[in-house]
Amino acid sequence: MGKRIASYSEKGGVGKSATAAGMVAAARKRRLDGTAGAVYAADLDPRGTLTSELGINAPAFTMNDLLAMDPKGERGLAAEALTDASEDWAGVRVIAAERALANREADQATGFEFRLRHALDGVLGEDDDLIFDLPPRAGGKLVTAALLAATHVVIPATLNEDGRIGAEEAMETIEIIRDSYGHDLHVVAIVPSIVPGGRTTLADAIGKQLAATYGDLYRDDLAIPRHTLREQTRYACVPVTSQTGREAAALSAAYDSILTAAGATK
Repeated sequence: MGKRIASYSEKGGVGKSATAAGMVAAARKRRLDGTAGAVYAADLDPRGTLTSELGINAPAFTMNDLLAMDPKGERGLAAEALTDASEDWAGVRVIAAERALANREADQATGFEFRLRHALDGVLGEDDDLIFDLPPRAGGKLVTAALLAATHVVIPATLNEDGRIGAEEAMETIEIIRDSYGHDLHVVAIVPSIVPGGRTTLADAIGKQLAATYGDLYRDDLAIPRHTLREQTRYACVPVTSQTGREAAALSAAYDSILTAAGATK
């Protein structure tokens, strides 16, 4: 089974979807270079930020449709939910989100939280990578389903109070998932996100607090820099790895380093 890496924070605006898109771009580049397997993305955020960035509009089958299925049904059904990303993201296959996905939070079916994990059974090869984008909320059914389907989780954290709180609450939810379900979910790192070139006193203080609280899980060496190019590529719906110049190189290196930290094939 390949790596299933979730990008998760319980606060919005901390670079969660950007980190997911960046990891997809880095995994795709490895695929194009012939050093990795297939690349998949799964969007569990009803806002569909990752879905849009991957150039997908009005998909015929979505994450909502997949999770609405009988949890006792056939395994491996995620293969039928996959949609090709746009030509700019050629080679990436996606389980897309839609606004109606929010309705799954009210799904009362027994075993709902295992639907995604069962649906993915047998879909990924040994060298394949699947990147999840999770909604920025405290637990909930979509978050639980995604974390139970994931093998690894990356927690982006802006160096401000939202980033700190989002990381802290994400870690609490992960511990609940581990304890409640006996799920061996590996936290790759808490990654400083959208980091400006000249750090402020507050940013330094938040970084030190996260390091003091989480020790080696806080990875300043994996920091994702704040560059205008990141928003430009999001607007254009193209991978940052397809761009040239200093900013593209810095962002691409950061996302690739995160994949390496997660043990993804290179």
